[in-house]
Amino acid sequence: MADQPTSKTTLPGLLPQNPSSVTPQGQALVVARRQQVDSIMAVFLQMLPSNYVSQVQGPFYTVQFQAVAEVIADIQIAAQEAFADYDYDYMRPEFLFQLLGSLVFPDATTDGYPLLKGDLTYREFMQRMVALLLQGATKATVEGGLNLLNPDAVWTVIEKGLAARAEKKRTWNKTLGIWEAGPGSAWGLDDQFEFEVNVVYKDPTTERQRFPEDPFVLQENVRIVLRALKPAHTLYEYRHLFVEAFGSVFDDASAWDLSNYYYEDFRKFCCGARQVTGTVGTTWADKTLFSDPTRDFSQISPGADLTITSGPNSIHSGGVEGTPASMDAKQIGRYRVTDVRAFPLGTDTTPRAYTTSPTGLSGTATISGDCLEDSTQNFGLAVEGELITFLAGPNSGTYRLKMLLGNTGGTVGLTAGPATRARIAMSLLRLDRRMRYAASGQAYTVTVDRLGVQVPHSVAGEDATVHFIL
Repeated sequence: MADQPTSKTTLPGLLPQNPSSVTPQGQALVVARRQQVDSIMAVFLQMLPSNYVSQVQGPFYTVQFQAVAEVIADIQIAAQEAFADYDYDYMRPEFLFQLLGSLVFPDATTDGYPLLKGDLTYREFMQRMVALLLQGATKATVEGGLNLLNPDAVWTVIEKGLAARAEKKRTWNKTLGIWEAGPGSAWGLDDQFEFEVNVVYKDPTTERQRFPEDPFVLQENVRIVLRALKPAHTLYEYRHLFVEAFGSVFDDASAWDLSNYYYEDFRKFCCGARQVTGTVGTTWADKTLFSDPTRDFSQISPGADLTITSGPNSIHSGGVEGTPASMDAKQIGRYRVTDVRAFPLGTDTTPRAYTTSPTGLSGTATISGDCLEDSTQNFGLAVEGELITFLAGPNSGTYRLKMLLGNTGGTVGLTAGPATRARIAMSLLRLDRRMRYAASGQAYTVTVDRLGVQVPHSVAGEDATVHFIL
């Protein structure tokens, strides 16, 4: 896409676009062509002999000459645009590389051109490169070329040979009683033909240091520009530099800040839930999905540990045939959760047949995210713990209804509706690796809080009404 155009006043008949297109097109061409044709026709009518009395474009001979004038106008406009290509301010991008780029980067056929965005930006870059080349191969020239590539970054060029010859720090030798010159640089004579290019970039919004945009493209651009600007006998080292920022006020007070990284593992969150347990876990056919429709895993975070405590995939089945020989015995039956989902594939706009239990509702529903909709159904008839089973489609399987949606929505079993839309509980876990067998009725535990200690307690035969009477 072209940058913002500038005015073109080299010739009165030039197109206003800068750059203009090599292939004639656009409203500006139509206007310029119309003006050129009118100008040609005006001269033609003035030169007609007296036996031609028409002063308007109507007779057959004026129509014929207008057709010729249109062709002449196209040739004149094309010639003027070609004439404007001599000026680098108006040169069209199609000819920029052949005319100007070949002078700045003569090895571009094998070495490539810098990659910059915007045709006018590229043209300005080429023009300023010409000025830098005329200044000679100096440090200032190299820094100027680097600033052309990214003016928002801070570029530093360090000549190792000059740094090695810098003024050395003098120290007092108490033994000899003389002043001695210490080394002023870590570089020596071997580094006299080398220099460093360091770039520091801060995000203009956050003011934090980070890599410039497209750092690999920038590095390649630097290589091409330095090949053109730097002295031929020198080598350079390119680095993205991150500088630590310190406060402006320092004092000589010392302090120790001791910490034990084991502390997080020793500490316990006494109010946090430790785990969710169940006895009807199901491993799906692809063996990376694990579900329990009687549970809601919405509080489980990716990275949680799932432990199968019974069944063919459990921690007690280490000797079952099919276990990889390279798998550590401690890994068998333990899996890492990578995602928590309501459906395996989510949105499905095709109506799919379903049934529910224990209420026995049926119909066809579409799925959007973790919600389903059946315009002919009232899911308010469902009871708490209602399971819905899709019989076909990419999301076929059994799930639990959680919430009724809409103006009369609420918790399933506690709200009468009516509601044609419902949300499904997050009862499906995606694991980091495949289980060995597709199975059902598995006992399991999945961690909720790594530092939590609270576990479910089942109490039977206790009258708790006294706790709810005022």
